[in-house]
Amino acid sequence: MSKKVKWGLLACAAFLLLIVGLGLANQLQSDRTSHVILTQRRPLILIPGSDSSPHDFDNLVKQLNAQSQHPVVRLTITADHTIRFSETRTKDSPLNETLVVIHYENSTDTNATIVDQTQGLAKAMMDLKKRLKMRDANALGYSNGGLILSRYLAGMTTSQPVTVKNVMLVGTPFLGTSTKHPDRELFNPLLAKKAQFKSLHAVVNVAGDTGHGNDDVVPVSSVAAGKQLFMNQADRYTQMTVNQAGITHAKLIQERYVARLVRQNLLNQ
Repeated sequence: MSKKVKWGLLACAAFLLLIVGLGLANQLQSDRTSHVILTQRRPLILIPGSDSSPHDFDNLVKQLNAQSQHPVVRLTITADHTIRFSETRTKDSPLNETLVVIHYENSTDTNATIVDQTQGLAKAMMDLKKRLKMRDANALGYSNGGLILSRYLAGMTTSQPVTVKNVMLVGTPFLGTSTKHPDRELFNPLLAKKAQFKSLHAVVNVAGDTGHGNDDVVPVSSVAAGKQLFMNQADRYTQMTVNQAGITHAKLIQERYVARLVRQNLLNQ
């Protein structure tokens, strides 16, 4: 084999290695953009709905831990807004990787309770700020927990000790649970304060649909009313519907697809 041929083959090999290297670099960048390879930037606060139990988010936490183990902090808010605190995180575990699970002892399904729970959430946020030096976070509100979170974000509390950047709302009944008689008691005050949502980076609003326009409790139209609050206010607003015949309002937060959305839109933001 002549020297010319050898040098030609070496040049071709070098060129191919360059192309492969560029391809891998582009793929890595693509993965980062699509939230595949990114470290968690902020702690995630999980806020439950009515008639909740301390274990409502256990399955979601388990699914999120399947890919990467997260320290967990649990806060119970009593009827008089006393905060009970427990944690499984170690002193050296990163705060930004922490999942914060909220539980309300009083979670009866009334508008008055939701208003009261909003103040309880602010008290819990203050506790997180004092204990963990938490300054900002991402948050998920499930069912009426989405209303509680929205009220907190709208400034309907005595203080906002923790800044929330990215939000997911799952099965939130902004207009109640009746399509014939929408309940605007909590919605209208939020609508009047929607400019407060301009500080949000992204909002993902998720509804469930069995095929009958609801998740067996909350109408899709009630969830979709969130568009009037967050669209053109937050930097990015996304509305999604999980269509599944066997889905229920209670099972919506258990769906693997929802866990995937949480991982992509809250853990990696």
